Amino acid sequence: MAQIEAPKLPRAKLGIAGNKKSGFYYYVQTYTHHYDPVKKRSVRDSQKTIGKVLGGEKYGKIEFKQFFLDEHPELENFDVFWTADGFEVKTVDEDNLSVVPPAFIEKRMAGASWALQKAMGQMGVGSALKSVFNKYHRHLKLASIAIYMIIRQSNVLHNYEPFSKMIWLPWGKSLNDGQIHHLFSSVTNDDLMNFYKALHGFYLDKFGNIFSDRVFVALDSTSISTYSGKLSNGEWGHNKDGDSIRQINYLHICDEATGLPIYGKLYKGNVVDVSTVQNLIADLAIIMGTQKKLNLTVVTDRGYDSDDNLQDFVRNGFNFLQRSCMKSKWIQDVVEQNRAKLVDDNSYDSYSKQHMYTTSVEYYYDSFPVDGKKKSNRDVINIYVHMYFDEDIYHNARSVAKKNTVDSRDEYNEKIRNLYATAKKDNTKVTPEMLSKVKLKKGMQEFIDSYCKFDSEGYAVIDSAAIDEHVKYAGIMVLLSDNVSDPREALFGYNCRRRVEEHFQTFKDHLNFNRAYASSDKAFKGKFLCQFIAASLYMFLERRIKEYEATDAARKDKIKLTNKSMSRIIDDLNTIMLTSYKGGYFFDEVCGKYRTYFNALGIEVPEAKHDYKDQVNIADGATDADPDYEAEDSAMTLASGEEI
Repeated sequence: MAQIEAPKLPRAKLGIAGNKKSGFYYYVQTYTHHYDPVKKRSVRDSQKTIGKVLGGEKYGKIEFKQFFLDEHPELENFDVFWTADGFEVKTVDEDNLSVVPPAFIEKRMAGASWALQKAMGQMGVGSALKSVFNKYHRHLKLASIAIYMIIRQSNVLHNYEPFSKMIWLPWGKSLNDGQIHHLFSSVTNDDLMNFYKALHGFYLDKFGNIFSDRVFVALDSTSISTYSGKLSNGEWGHNKDGDSIRQINYLHICDEATGLPIYGKLYKGNVVDVSTVQNLIADLAIIMGTQKKLNLTVVTDRGYDSDDNLQDFVRNGFNFLQRSCMKSKWIQDVVEQNRAKLVDDNSYDSYSKQHMYTTSVEYYYDSFPVDGKKKSNRDVINIYVHMYFDEDIYHNARSVAKKNTVDSRDEYNEKIRNLYATAKKDNTKVTPEMLSKVKLKKGMQEFIDSYCKFDSEGYAVIDSAAIDEHVKYAGIMVLLSDNVSDPREALFGYNCRRRVEEHFQTFKDHLNFNRAYASSDKAFKGKFLCQFIAASLYMFLERRIKEYEATDAARKDKIKLTNKSMSRIIDDLNTIMLTSYKGGYFFDEVCGKYRTYFNALGIEVPEAKHDYKDQVNIADGATDADPDYEAEDSAMTLASGEEI
């Protein structure tokens, strides 16, 4: 039996005409429409009647008008019927001819996108996006843009449209610059908070008690430079990249054990780190307030050390592990009271290769502060003060201070000797006024002033006690915590802060997000959300590679994955093609190093064929209110529905 390809018919709808006296009949119309951004709905442009349904029934064979038959000469071999699902075609000669779907075949690069989409599902990012941004399929569009940022290593979105025509993405249709701006502008502050809340809920559901029993989260911030004068958060501040332009500060919180993202926030570039905790606690209370109570410990660096922050943590029930500045008077007092025990040989820890000692002190705070009034500080809790002493750091600091002082002393005394020699030659006397005018260049003179005394003749003599006082706290680190009593656990928790620093490195260096590349606040929140997702996703997969390299399976591989950058692995995976056609789609065969990549990333190998249903045509009683570009292309979505 011969096969003949089914005709490609335009979008159509059914109408009814006539009256009770003469009877009713149904006619078929083609139409065009466009999305009206003002009315926020689809608006029909034109419609044309192409035929009618024979027999006066709603469903049945269609008799086409001659102009339509002239436009579609292939219809001479077919009878066309109108059904509840739209057009249905049958061959005129069913004994000798059979109908096959149109041979539509498309190829796109898909391996990297497959891995990134699967990872989104494993992280909970996919479900969190879907729960908050499912209207108009925004979750698919935001996920697609995040994937673009990773593969292209850029947040410049002008090239997204041609990119989307080459890469298999959750949202299979192109988005132009205007549509992307509209998408980003639709993201509100409430959307961001609900996204973080949904993400947190996913972690609780997936990990259960393992996640909620003891959670260490790393908190830190960095700066993003911007040339734009229209971003309200762009201000002059302490630019951590050394750029002499305005900046926007970016705060990030992630789980220390896994690196999974918990929260991200943009704030003004002139706000210092120490001032952000109060608002942060309020946001965390919103994200976690309706969920099961967590034993959450916020781990911070010295930039967040202040009495106000400590009181905020305690007052709001958040545990903390905070590195303290040695300039705090009460911290210095505690260190001095316990210095002998800290430097004692019995306090040395062979694993960390430093001395450690912990004591508990009473910390007074005000549980109900009133603005404008002095804190009462009548409430009290016990705080663990973990002290660490690194002898190598101390001796190196003292050695450097001593050497610089010796060099400065020698140069200073050489000037004094020359002064005496000149006075002797001129048969004059060296006076105190003449000695006071002997100065070195600024840096060296500071060592003379700080660490030297002067003998009766005006020569500089090193004051060892002054050097000792200067390096008194060198090599000493203090961590404060209300719930971590073991100094080794506290040190481990603090050192794991590098998770958030890894995120910043990924954010800026690997994905080139060190510039805002946004001209207005209206769209910046949506863009930031995609950047937050992209950086977290990139770091998640990078950690998977490092963890895999430590396994026995990795030792059997001939590929040293740690010798390859994450971006190189993504580029390699991106060469795996996907072929889509009318009945479904399939991936190229995955073997060799590519299969190793997927195994190392913890992502299933894309092998199976995935069928999908065609989009439903707009028939009688249906609505075409959704704009064309927001209709999901099922061929371009993940096979596994829970992923995105």
